[in-house]
Amino acid sequence: MPAEAPLRRLLLLHRDPALAGRVRALLEPASVAHHRVAHFTHLTDALTCLQIDDMDLVLVGPEPADVDQLRAVRELGAARPETPLLALMVSPEPGQAIAAREAGARECLPLDEADLPSWLRTIDFCLREAAISRELAEVTARLDWLVHMDGLTGLLNRKGMERALRDEMTLSRASGRELTVLLVDLDDFSRINATLGHGVGDLVLVGAARRIRESVREHDNVGRCGTDRFVVLLPEAARGEAEIIAEKIRLAVGRDVISAGGQSLQTTASLALTTVGDADLSYDEVMARAHFVLQHGKLNGKNRVSHAAAVEKGQDILPILAGPQMVRALLEDDVLEAASQPIVNLDDGRIVSREMLVRGPEGPLRRPDNLFRFCQENDILAAVDLRCLRLCALRARQMGPNADYHINIMPATLLQTPSAELIRSLTDGRTDVTCCLEISEQQLLGDPSVLVPHARELQQAGVRIAIDDVGFGNSCLEGLIMLHPQVIKIDKRLVKGLAVDPEMRRALSRLLRVADVLEAEVVAEGIETTEDFQVLTDMGVRFGQGYLFGRPELCKAAPGSPDAAAAQA
Repeated sequence: MPAEAPLRRLLLLHRDPALAGRVRALLEPASVAHHRVAHFTHLTDALTCLQIDDMDLVLVGPEPADVDQLRAVRELGAARPETPLLALMVSPEPGQAIAAREAGARECLPLDEADLPSWLRTIDFCLREAAISRELAEVTARLDWLVHMDGLTGLLNRKGMERALRDEMTLSRASGRELTVLLVDLDDFSRINATLGHGVGDLVLVGAARRIRESVREHDNVGRCGTDRFVVLLPEAARGEAEIIAEKIRLAVGRDVISAGGQSLQTTASLALTTVGDADLSYDEVMARAHFVLQHGKLNGKNRVSHAAAVEKGQDILPILAGPQMVRALLEDDVLEAASQPIVNLDDGRIVSREMLVRGPEGPLRRPDNLFRFCQENDILAAVDLRCLRLCALRARQMGPNADYHINIMPATLLQTPSAELIRSLTDGRTDVTCCLEISEQQLLGDPSVLVPHARELQQAGVRIAIDDVGFGNSCLEGLIMLHPQVIKIDKRLVKGLAVDPEMRRALSRLLRVADVLEAEVVAEGIETTEDFQVLTDMGVRFGQGYLFGRPELCKAAPGSPDAAAAQA
């Protein structure tokens, strides 16, 4: 038994009912589908029909009763952009057809030369195109959900929360109001996983997510930012209102009691409230500040709400004795300093650029390696690295017009920070600034391809990319090839003693051939003796830096400069 032909619902807008009769008569013999035509003379009635009924296709005649055809096409297309729309015309001129398509019509159908096969081909094409567009939209929405949502709890994941935070901070800057961020940490969650298993732990997370979602306002963003941590963005929330929401969440989470394996565990949460008003802060910087408030609050006990305003800034800070105070200082105080070391042309000794370096507070964290190890241990590495980048870029710009500088960035920071934000931090909108981002090869762990899109965006914006510490001992040829840097910096351990070590010269020669293939400039680091310098020039290395040409010198803000005022603020 043959299958019944499908039904197609068409909406026709035209002032003359006779046209509806002509369209019905033309489509009636079609065997591929049954066509039901709903006719309206006025645009307002057609718009109402689209709101209450699902139409497969819209036909706009040359003369609606209340508006002209192009306006009808625009308004009907805006009302239901997913429904294909065709413009009916009598002997249309090329300009009329173009105008109709620009207004939103998929195609134009001639009324004076109407024949069933051509109409059916056009209608079928438009319906297939609309079906494909809907399918693509559904797939895109699904992919967006998978990328930005947490599969277990249905809340935003890290990438989703990064996007939400960026959008909310932009809105907060426009309105002049601060954004309140609430960090929720489930107490002793690892004990639940250890004693009752990860399955029970997942149930706890799902329950906590539901409690949090039920306790916040409809327009608040909620995300899961770690194994047992959640983030809530509270835009335009007064201090008292934010505290009420935080307390509601704490009490709601505490209502859940888990019974499994003959044990009962009550879920509690520690919460931290902080406000941010700087739209240039990254996600990691905001999370690091909230994490500090949370950890400081837990010193007084768990299952409570802590406030950033209650945390006082440290005075005489000793990193060994006062870790939490040092964390706060690294995130908010002026304890970091920038230094610069010249990069010279080895042929004539001319300074062509400067590498900007960071120095930590006096004491054990003065050395960058100790500073970043401390930051890694306290989960603030990406936030502090971005803060160092901004400080170094600021000091470089203060050196005068036509600033040319190199600056270091960790791969994780490059991966997690939007390229537009990095470019703004590096140049501050100035067109006379030339900068080169150095990525340490020591930190190129895992698949370097994840960095390629970010590196390309920066390179297209005029920011050069350098691979630092090449020849450190774990050289990754794959990283060099995929990132295609404009600059390769030779590690000082492949430079010191070059004049007396033939094996080092052979290794350097191989690296220079790789750089030549990649069409990358080479900068040799750690040049301290005239003998090593002479070997480098003989081997064709054009640029270098080291104590032979100048030690790193601390940079100071230029008095009265706009950047200096910004730094003080």
